[in-house]
Amino acid sequence: MIRIASSFLTKPALFILAGIGITLATTGITVISLYQMRLDATAEARVATQNLATLLQREIERNLDIYQLAMHDVATSIQTPSIFRLPADIRQLIAFNTTANAKGIGTLFATDATGNIVLESHSVTPRKLDVSDRDYFRIHAQEKDAGVYLSEPYRSRADPSHELSIALSQRRQDKGGHFAGVVVGTLRLRYFHQLFDGSILGPHGTITLLRTDGTILMRQPYRADQIGTSLAGGHSFPSLVNYDHRTFVDFAVLDHVERLYSSRRVGPYPLVVVVGFATEDIYAGWHKRAVAIGIVTAILDALFILLSLMFSRQLRKRLAMERQLRRLAWFDSLTGLPNRVQVQREALRILTEARRNSSTFATLFIDLDRFKRINDTRGHAAGDEVLGEVARRLREQVRGEGVIGRLGGDEFLAILPNCDVRRASHVAARILQSVYQPIGVHSKHDASVMISASIGISLYPHDGEDTDTLLRNADMAMYQAKSAGRSQLHFYAPEYESQAKEHLELEIALRQALKAHALRVVYQPKVDATGALRGTEALVRWYDEKHGFIPPDHFIAIAEESGLITDLDAWVLGEACRQLAEWRAAGIDVPNMSVNVCAADFKRPDYCDFIADTLKTHGLSPQDLILEMTERVMFDESADAIRASLDAIHELGIALSIDDFGTGYSSLSYLHRFAVKELKIDKSFVQGIGRDEMTESLAQSVTYIGNVLKLTVVAEGVETQAQRDFLGSHGCHLYQGYLFSQPLKPEDFARWAQAHRHEDLIAEQSAV
Repeated sequence: MIRIASSFLTKPALFILAGIGITLATTGITVISLYQMRLDATAEARVATQNLATLLQREIERNLDIYQLAMHDVATSIQTPSIFRLPADIRQLIAFNTTANAKGIGTLFATDATGNIVLESHSVTPRKLDVSDRDYFRIHAQEKDAGVYLSEPYRSRADPSHELSIALSQRRQDKGGHFAGVVVGTLRLRYFHQLFDGSILGPHGTITLLRTDGTILMRQPYRADQIGTSLAGGHSFPSLVNYDHRTFVDFAVLDHVERLYSSRRVGPYPLVVVVGFATEDIYAGWHKRAVAIGIVTAILDALFILLSLMFSRQLRKRLAMERQLRRLAWFDSLTGLPNRVQVQREALRILTEARRNSSTFATLFIDLDRFKRINDTRGHAAGDEVLGEVARRLREQVRGEGVIGRLGGDEFLAILPNCDVRRASHVAARILQSVYQPIGVHSKHDASVMISASIGISLYPHDGEDTDTLLRNADMAMYQAKSAGRSQLHFYAPEYESQAKEHLELEIALRQALKAHALRVVYQPKVDATGALRGTEALVRWYDEKHGFIPPDHFIAIAEESGLITDLDAWVLGEACRQLAEWRAAGIDVPNMSVNVCAADFKRPDYCDFIADTLKTHGLSPQDLILEMTERVMFDESADAIRASLDAIHELGIALSIDDFGTGYSSLSYLHRFAVKELKIDKSFVQGIGRDEMTESLAQSVTYIGNVLKLTVVAEGVETQAQRDFLGSHGCHLYQGYLFSQPLKPEDFARWAQAHRHEDLIAEQSAV
């Protein structure tokens, strides 16, 4: 090595020849790199069109699925002859309870076999309108197996100036299989226009929504004269409708522009979404870079020969080694981003400049939501791919505006110099949108995942005057964003620190109280219309010497967040079963015990066995226990595992109850999919009786639904005789509330039960 280096240093001609060789090599590498850059531009455009097409397809399919479910509900309800004997407002509530979930929805209606509207979502009294001449009515009248049909664009007959709409329709049949009319939902084409309008397409890009017969329903950029025209004459059209998804290059029929297209079929619907990026736009940046790189390369090649004598191989090796060592010391090996140490150095540098210039800067703490689920379900290799792609997107969003680095795990940190609240919000919003795009995962098989992020933001000097304080405060703000529902950004507020301290203190105290059995269980009677005891509900209470009485909603939320909820629920279940057995041994007849449970309980693989063992330990039967759960349990991300657990519990003979029905995710569909035996009317509805007609109607509707489905209806929070009389007159079966009794200690409950049993005996004797 030394001999060769000396030869180059002593013989300039050899070094010049080496320089020429290197120049030729660099020229070749430049040509290959430019070619690869062109391939990369094509690949990125391909991925971008596929991702955008997939995103739009999923959004449209999701909304159409919701809309079709609403239509199915209407079709199902209208098949029930008794529905037209119900009051009009109740009929509307039952038939159209899911329509509010669909975007772009127009009018949802049903017709009879002659085309006259008999039920309409926007009017309690249907309009006198005949739609028998519409194409969707004729199709279903003539074809028994037409399935879901999407009409051609049309304007409302009642208002010809109304915006364009399409109709999603399905056939109605009577019991004999004969045509009985259609169920129709109108979709405003403005919904698709608004959906497409926010997409980044480039100057000549397009998004087109087609029916499978080639009819254009929407196109971006929007031109009214193109809506309703056909693309069926294009030579690429057959492949659009014959494949679920396809990516290809073609010249457009309408404007003859060459584009890279990605198409996706919208689920089972006769719709195709086509996203096209013009090749001119795809290669525009590449052309500019190619010219610039070519000119620079030519100049550098000439200069390199002249300057080659000034450099040696040892110098190049030393510089390369220094770069490698610096990368290992300051950069994350997985993502290529600056690591924690380097980010802290950059933060200190920015802090110093801000102090010197009296300027501000923002610290963004970025944490991926539920990233552990990807590692658990798809493996760590897939998780690494997701982290790499997220890092790339973060780098793109922050590049030129600040520093982005990886702290470790799924945590990232961005430092934005000379940044105020408005700019910090703008950058954070861009980051949220960029992360929330499909990410291709190819570790085992081609697939894609969706992930979101939560961002906490602190500002210098308002939220801290040193980097550690700013980082800690941004971290607390990030947790507030997660608590608010994830995929959000939150700025730091001073109260977060006191809340975090109080939260931690309560979590520690709760852990100690649970371990020391310092909590207690109280019991509230459930009575029937005569006041007779029909069961009791176990309610957990906590009094801490330092913090005093802590409301259940407060410490139960802490238990759920900290993972203590399963231990807490298990303790309450055991204590409630023990108490029920003790009362019965003392001759106190309590028919059953209700215990509250959460989604985390049903995710335990041994939960069903645990319940069975608990009942057996205390000599109880499954009929002695009722498990109360809120509606959101049915919509948990682990719904399949929860449903399996619920089915196993139902097979034991344990009754399930829906608590606070009507306040959350109310959907009539799950009431018949799950083995539910009891509905509990939320106390907010009950307390509005006599004061608010709307809450009275809601309470009446819940009672009606429960009776129709043959479920036991229980009212919570009954405090007045007027409330009890109103509920009783509409078919409520059981009652809880201060009108009958507050939650009682075990010994007080025993006395209450004995006293009421004595009153019942006296009443029976008097009746005899």
